[in-house]
Amino acid sequence: MASTPALARTLTWATAVLALALVCRAGTPARADEKSDLIRKIEDLLEDAADALERLPGDSGTDALGNADRYVRDARSQADNLARVAGDDSTARRIAEGFRDTQDDWNDASGYLRLLKGGLKRHEQTVKLCADKDKELTAKAEAYRAADDPDGLTELPRLATAAREVVERELGELARHDDRLEDVVDDADDFRGDGPWGDLVSMVDRVADQMYGQWQRDLEQTRRSCEPVMRGPEHPVVRETLSRLGSSAGGRKAIIEQLRNDARALASALANVSEDSGMSSVERAKGLLDNLDRGLQNLARNATTDKETKLIIEKWPEGVRQLREAMDDLEDLKRHQRDMDPLPERCRQKEAELRDAVSRNGDDPDGIDELPKLAEALAAPVRAGMAKADERLRENESDLGRAKALSFSEAEWSAIRDAGQRDADETHRTFVDGHRKTTEACAEIMLGGNGKIVNEAVSRLRSRAAETGDSLDREVARWVEAARATYILDCRSMETLWQAYCGTDFEPGEDGEDERARQTAASLQSEMQGKMGPLLRELEALRPRILELIKKRQTKTRGESLLADVKKEEGRLSRLQDRGVWRGQNNPLTQYANRYGEERHQAEWSSHGCQVPTSSTGVAVFGSGEHTKPDCIIARSGKCEIIEFKPDSPEARRIGEQQLDAYERAVPTYYAQFVQKGEPDSAHGGREFMEAVRAHCTQAGVVRFGRRLVPYRMCDKQYTCE
Repeated sequence: MASTPALARTLTWATAVLALALVCRAGTPARADEKSDLIRKIEDLLEDAADALERLPGDSGTDALGNADRYVRDARSQADNLARVAGDDSTARRIAEGFRDTQDDWNDASGYLRLLKGGLKRHEQTVKLCADKDKELTAKAEAYRAADDPDGLTELPRLATAAREVVERELGELARHDDRLEDVVDDADDFRGDGPWGDLVSMVDRVADQMYGQWQRDLEQTRRSCEPVMRGPEHPVVRETLSRLGSSAGGRKAIIEQLRNDARALASALANVSEDSGMSSVERAKGLLDNLDRGLQNLARNATTDKETKLIIEKWPEGVRQLREAMDDLEDLKRHQRDMDPLPERCRQKEAELRDAVSRNGDDPDGIDELPKLAEALAAPVRAGMAKADERLRENESDLGRAKALSFSEAEWSAIRDAGQRDADETHRTFVDGHRKTTEACAEIMLGGNGKIVNEAVSRLRSRAAETGDSLDREVARWVEAARATYILDCRSMETLWQAYCGTDFEPGEDGEDERARQTAASLQSEMQGKMGPLLRELEALRPRILELIKKRQTKTRGESLLADVKKEEGRLSRLQDRGVWRGQNNPLTQYANRYGEERHQAEWSSHGCQVPTSSTGVAVFGSGEHTKPDCIIARSGKCEIIEFKPDSPEARRIGEQQLDAYERAVPTYYAQFVQKGEPDSAHGGREFMEAVRAHCTQAGVVRFGRRLVPYRMCDKQYTCE
C-alpha cells in the first residue's frame, strides 16, 4: 500500500489534470459564443448604416451619409476582431476576410451618393435664369406697348430670340448635368455585398433611385417654367405686344422699313463674300436672312388690305426660302475658296528639294537609281493631293450651280440675287485659278522619276560614268552594269516571257502555256547564267588594277569605291551561278509576275478611282495579323467598297477572299473611331476621305463597306517596251 505522502501527491496531480481537461472542454463553446457575438454586432452596425442612409433623400445636407460611414467603420473594427478568432469557421472567415473589399466598394458608393446629393440643386439657377429673362422680356414688351413705339416690332423679336438662345444653352447644360447624374446613379447601383451587407446594398439602390427620381421631377418642372422664354418671338407677352404694335399703319411702316434696310444690308454682305478673308460675310448674310424671316413673320401677324404689306407678305418669303438653300452652297464654296492657295509654293519647294538633291549627288553614279526613287517619293503625296483637288473642283462646280439658283428678284431682291450670283462666280473663280496655278506648279514634280529634272540628271550621270575619268572607271562602270543585267529581267526579257505565257496559239497535244513559260524562263535563266562566268573571269583582270589605286594615297578613296562596287556584284554572280539559287525573287518567272503584278495593281488603282491608299504605290495598314494592306478603298456617293486585285486563278481568288474577310472587319473598325470627331492620318485618307466616309458610308453611326474581288488575267494587257 502506498504511503500517505505518495498518495497525496498522486491525488493532487490527478485533480490538476482533471481541472485542465474541464477548462479545455469548456473553451470551444466560449470561442463560438464570441464569434456569434461579433457577427451579430457586424450585422447590427450595418443595419444601423442602412437606417441612417434612408434619411439621406430628406436630409438638407449629407449628415445621414456621414452617420452611415461611421457605422460601417465601426463594423470594420468588429470584422477585424472576428478575423482573429474565426479559426476554421467558414462563415466567420468569409465575413471577416471579405469585409475590407466590400468596405472599399461601399466607400465608392458613398462617394457617388455624395455627388448625387450635391447635384440635386443644379436646376435652381436655371429656374432663376428663366424667370429673370421672362421678367426682362415682359418689361420690355410692356414698355414698347405703353409707348406705342414701333421700334418694338424689330427690337422685341431680336431680344426674344437672344433670350431664347441664352436659355437654350442653359437647358443644354442642364441636360448634360442630368446625363452625369444618371451615370452617378448607375455607378452607385453597382455596389454589391452579401451576408450582413444585404440591407445596406438594397438601401443604396433605393436611395439613389429616390433622389434621382426627385431630380427628374424638378428637371421637368424647370423645363416647363422655361417654356415661355423658349418660344422666342412667340413669347405670350411679346406676341401680344407685336400684334398690337403691328396693327397700326405706323407699326407696319416701321417693319417694312426695317425689312428693306435688312435686304440692302444683305446684298452688301453677299457682295463682300469673295473678298472676305474669312467667313464673317457669310455669317453676317445668314444673320440678316434670319432678320428678314422674323420681320416677315411680324408683318404677317395682322391681316391688312395695305397693298405694299400684302405684296411683301406674299412674295418675300419665297426669296427667303430660295436664298437659304443657296446659302448652304455659297458657304461651301467660300470654305474651300482658298484651299489651293498654298499648294503651288509647296510644289515649288518639293521641286527645289529635288534640284538640291541632284546638286548634292554631283557625279555619284548611285544617283542613277536613287534620284528617280526620291522623285517618286516626292511625287506620291502631290499626286494624292491633286486627286483630291480634282474631286473638290467637281464638287465646287455642283455647288456653284445651286448657289446661283436664286431667281426671286422683286424690289430689293434684285440686288440680292445679282450680288449672290456675282460673288458665287468670283469665289469659285478663285478656286479655279488656284487649281490651274497648282496644276502648272506641280506638273514637273508629279512626273516623279519621269520628269525632266531627273531625266536630265540621270542622262548626265550615265554619260559621265561612261565618258569621264580614266579607262578603269569606264571599265568598272561597264562591268557593273553588265553584271546587273545578268540577273535582272530587262524590258525585252519581259516581252519574251509575256509572249511565252500569253502570246502563243497552242495546238492540241502541245505543252500548256505554263510549261511553255517555264521553258522560256529556264532558257532566259541559262542565258543569264551563261554570261556570269565570263564576267567573273573578266573581273580577275580588273581587280589588280583596282588594288593598285587603293595603294596610292591620292586614289585610295576612288579605288575603295570601285572595289566596293565590284565586290557587291561579284558576290551576287557567284551565288547565282548555282542553279538552285534561282528560286523566290531570283526566279525569272517570279520577277516577271512581280513586275507585271505591280504594274497591273497600279493600273487597276487608277481605273477604279481608289482613294485609299492615296497613291498607286502607297500603302495603308489596317489592324494586325497576316492581312493588313487592302489594295483599294472607295467612299463616294453610291459606292463604299473595299477592293482587292488578284490574278485570275483559283488560288489567287481564294487568298483574295481571305484578305477581304480581314479587311471587312478592320477597315470599318478603323474609321468608326473618327465618326464623331477626329480624322485619320494622311496615309489613310485624312480629313477629306473621312468626310466622304461620314457622308456616304455611315448609317446610324455605323460604318459599312462592301467588298469586291477584281480579278485580272495575266494576259489581258500585253507587256510591251515603250
